[in-house]
Amino acid sequence: MSDIEEDSYAKKKSEVYLAYVDAPIKESDELTISDTFIGSSPLWLHPESIPDENMLKCNSCNSNENMRLLIQAFAPIDSEQMESLQLNCKKIIGKPTLKYISNNDDRVLYVFICDKCPRKLGGVKCIRGVLKHDEGKVSTVDKIVSDQSSMGKKFDINPFDINNNNDTNPFGNVTNSSSINENPFSITSSNNNNSMNSSIEKTNDLQKQPLSKKAQRKLHDEKIDKIHDLQKEYKGFLLYVEQETFQHKPDHLKLPKNLKIEKEALELSDDNVIDTDDLEKDPIKMDPRTEKLSQFLDDEVFQKFQEVVAYNPLQVLRYDLGGKPLYYAATKPVLDTVIPRPEFNKDSQRVFEMQLMPKMIMDLEEGEVSVNDGMEWGSILIFTDVENCIPEFDDNGVGYVEECVRVQWEKRS
Repeated sequence: MSDIEEDSYAKKKSEVYLAYVDAPIKESDELTISDTFIGSSPLWLHPESIPDENMLKCNSCNSNENMRLLIQAFAPIDSEQMESLQLNCKKIIGKPTLKYISNNDDRVLYVFICDKCPRKLGGVKCIRGVLKHDEGKVSTVDKIVSDQSSMGKKFDINPFDINNNNDTNPFGNVTNSSSINENPFSITSSNNNNSMNSSIEKTNDLQKQPLSKKAQRKLHDEKIDKIHDLQKEYKGFLLYVEQETFQHKPDHLKLPKNLKIEKEALELSDDNVIDTDDLEKDPIKMDPRTEKLSQFLDDEVFQKFQEVVAYNPLQVLRYDLGGKPLYYAATKPVLDTVIPRPEFNKDSQRVFEMQLMPKMIMDLEEGEVSVNDGMEWGSILIFTDVENCIPEFDDNGVGYVEECVRVQWEKRS
């Protein structure tokens, strides 16, 4: 990619939302279904409503004993957004329908991986859950927003809604004050009395003030991390969300166009000297030791993946409902053109919603020695029903379905 192309690319506006690790889940954290986190254990939409046992089994080894949660993502949708997406699919699904879509419903995506079936088909699964609320009934999101005791989080927005102009970090907001001092110690007294009584009064006043984001974060970091059974689950981390930008241009490793290599430097042995006349045709392939590097350099899809991720290297999730995946490797045919229709809603189709990024592996396997040499996927892509169909709800208004997962594995040597 030339400098001109890079500069042009960096000015593009992205509608993709990226999620990053915010902080480890603490023992005192009271998670709700409106939280988005990686690792730990799933928090189902209702304590008495758990997906069918078969849905929780690995499709390869047919066991649920080694299924671990990769991510639980709170992903509510709205009717206007989904109607627009369905119109783009009208050649396939016909007339748009909002039968299964309500702005009041809570919607969560759960992605699991089988620790015993690396690289096997069916070893990664996605479950979509919906908690239905009757018209007029307060949804989980609204309920949490109205709870003034919920500090440091703001749940009245969909962090993945590209039309939302609110602060996109749901873990760094205070919901019970519209005016907050960044420095909690900058509040001044109305008088300069330095007596003990005045000091006590000022201390009490400070305690009544809402804490700044910085102070809240410091208090949270000082708490004890939640203890996880690493034989059954990964260490848990809360995520925060930001819209993708290309403001920070990464340093790219390039072979300079004016690079000159002396003949002596290309000699592999006394009997095997590279013909310098062929060097201009393929300067890398000449050395067998760089053959693998050559394959990667020739992979335009992988190069693009590296280029895009380099701008925001700490991303663990890309969310772009109805958009295009950022492929880790080329496939024939292209994956999103051959995604199967939902078995539970055969007249509909699936659209891309989100993908898990390899940085997540580093976070989840922090301090852990895996018996299977760790995870080795390049990207996990999730495709969901554009109609958001749930064939059946239980008595608690909860329903679950299995969605489509496609894994692009890391290339092995």
